[in-house]
Amino acid sequence: MEPTNLPQWQFQIAMLVGLLVFPLIWARGMRRYSPIQDLSQAYKALIIGFIVGAILASALDVWVFQTMYTDLAEAGGIFIIEILPIVLLAGWAEAALCMYLSARAERKVPSSATTTGYAFGIGSAAMLTAYACVRAFDPQIANVGADTSGFGIHTIVLGFVIGITSGFSLAPMGASQGSNILVGIRFTPVMFTGIARAFIRLGIFIAILSSPLVLTPIIMFAMWADARAQNMWLPSSLTPLQRRVERRMKNKENYSQMDNYESE
Repeated sequence: MEPTNLPQWQFQIAMLVGLLVFPLIWARGMRRYSPIQDLSQAYKALIIGFIVGAILASALDVWVFQTMYTDLAEAGGIFIIEILPIVLLAGWAEAALCMYLSARAERKVPSSATTTGYAFGIGSAAMLTAYACVRAFDPQIANVGADTSGFGIHTIVLGFVIGITSGFSLAPMGASQGSNILVGIRFTPVMFTGIARAFIRLGIFIAILSSPLVLTPIIMFAMWADARAQNMWLPSSLTPLQRRVERRMKNKENYSQMDNYESE
């Protein structure tokens, strides 16, 4: 596969799509914790997630995506067996780093493991999205039968779908690892979330090279993971005092809404 020769402004739009995903996922997961938790470790993990996500995207582009493109161009199919070990290794490496960051954050700031893992996943997903947009904008992938290729509204929409899907998958998995740290379980979450991370990236690559419909099972997984994160994994790190403060804030907000309704 030849290097991508996109105009600079298309690269900038691809990066913009990735960065726009970040506040959406952050607002969904972190908004309720900002007033009651110290998120300093989460901010650090977010930056590390950006860096690691960019490195993984570049490495997997060379070792996996371009191999898949060549297989499709020359043989008409993808040989999953030859690329699966690399994708799994990348997934486990990312999961291990997420576990380390979450455990380290919990030692420095109590009750910060879940939000740290969540923030790390957001950063990684943002860079994965930016990379996916660059490849989706490339008209070369039409040569292997991709349903969407070249710069346009359709590929921008695909980029946002990939971003939201990957964000609501990778971020909740980070929160699940942080939640397991609180109960002393570390190795098993690394193995399972590493496999999930690998298949999410593999599914995104296949969706870019063939059809966006491949994202359907990943979208379903993202919906399940987000619900678990909001109801179980993220709240698991709250102390009893933080839970009381959160309840008071919710009650105050409800009373305020009732007063506004009565005044109208």
